[in-house]
Amino acid sequence: MSLYRRWRPLTFADLVGQDAVVRTLTAAIESGKLAHAYLFSGPRGSGKTSAAKILARCINCANGPTPVPDNTCDNCRAMLAGTALDVLEIDAASNRGIDEIRALREAVKFAPASMRMKIYIIDEAHMLTKEGANAFLKTLEEPPAHAAFILATTEPERLPATILSRCQRYAFRRIAVPVMIAKMKEIASAEGMAIEDDALAAIAYRADGGLRDALTMLEQLAAFSGGEIATAATLDLAFGSTGRQFAQALVAAALEPDATAALELVEEASDAGVDLAVLMRALISDFRNILVARIDPSLLARDLASDDAQRVTRQALGISQATVLRALRTFGEALALARSGGNARLELETALLRFIMAGEDPAFETLTARVAALEERLSAASSVAAAPPTASAHASAETPAKRRGEITVQRVRAAWQTIRGRVEDQRRSLSAPLSRAAIDAVESNVIVLRLPNAWSADTLRDHAALIETAIADVLGSPLKLRLRVDGNASRAETQDQEESSDALFDYANERIR
Repeated sequence: MSLYRRWRPLTFADLVGQDAVVRTLTAAIESGKLAHAYLFSGPRGSGKTSAAKILARCINCANGPTPVPDNTCDNCRAMLAGTALDVLEIDAASNRGIDEIRALREAVKFAPASMRMKIYIIDEAHMLTKEGANAFLKTLEEPPAHAAFILATTEPERLPATILSRCQRYAFRRIAVPVMIAKMKEIASAEGMAIEDDALAAIAYRADGGLRDALTMLEQLAAFSGGEIATAATLDLAFGSTGRQFAQALVAAALEPDATAALELVEEASDAGVDLAVLMRALISDFRNILVARIDPSLLARDLASDDAQRVTRQALGISQATVLRALRTFGEALALARSGGNARLELETALLRFIMAGEDPAFETLTARVAALEERLSAASSVAAAPPTASAHASAETPAKRRGEITVQRVRAAWQTIRGRVEDQRRSLSAPLSRAAIDAVESNVIVLRLPNAWSADTLRDHAALIETAIADVLGSPLKLRLRVDGNASRAETQDQEESSDALFDYANERIR
């Protein structure tokens, strides 16, 4: 028998990580306020079906209804063996149509054969067809007094609101990493498995809140290690690397900053067969943890093992919040581009270099401040000019004024990141196509953007008004937007980014001259 089946919880006290659900159900049973329909929702492996079976035994135990079934009476033994005629477990994924639901409606009318109540456990309830759900609705609304329904689902939002409103809802949480590690350690000890704590932590991260998945991996790891002590390295050999270690090393290289080390790590991860899109998600997750640690380290308790939480907290001490937010934005854009058909390795390497090398050039805000200082110097120089104005002076003053009002390619490129930021604050989904856009030209009152594909151009065209508003706000002049598709635009984007600092200073020098 599989490990997760041998260790399936027999009472509510054995149910791991669902204290709120247990407390509410226990109080309902003790007070005799049982409902006729329950909805258990939550991620896979979090204990929904196990809780449904425990509740069925609580109701039909010979000593019940009781919050603690004895699991030894005839009724409990029949339910544990799966032979109880009055407790039916139905897989809605394979019994989802109107005919199966009609058969259920007819069967529910009959009294229980030997137990207190008929219990119907409907797993994967969201898989019911629209017709099946409608047929089920009347029975769920007014079931006979001898029947109760327990629906379990990972996607409650797919169920009709008419069904949701007729059920008592219980939300099962992802099981916290420390809780999962403690449970696996208990089971490994009882089963005589030799496994290190770092391997248990690695399993918990891979399981993503599902204890059933964790126990399945634990059992497979024990078989793979062949009686030897299992480590995190053994886990990677058995299941392949998730890139978590590479992600941690990349965070360190990016913050060092060390571009060479970062690119070498990407190459190693690629050679090791790591999915680079998965690696980007792990990298984003690590920076998210750093951000959380800066705000409140205690919030990491559910998501990280204690050693990892302490490491991230120490790491967060030397990093500014602006740096972490920039990392999240940079790597989030890279992941979006990879998902939309880009080369995952190229997008990751480009994002790493953008993030690392940004520290070598002045930040945009610093450049803006320096331009403001130059303006102030210009204003001061003008105010102390003692000579009376001459025709030549009037002409010179008029020329800088014209230059200040002129919208040039350099000025647009210098302001582009600010324009992007305003647009993305309003419509985050435009981040990917905007990151691919290159400033091609400024013609009269029109800004021409060059894009690498029709999809990006169409997406921006649908929101042209929003972009034009941001341009007007930043540049102070109403300009139109024209989009041009060119497969070479992605190379031009890099050129634009490299030229942005020079463009801003060119614009500043124009204003001074």
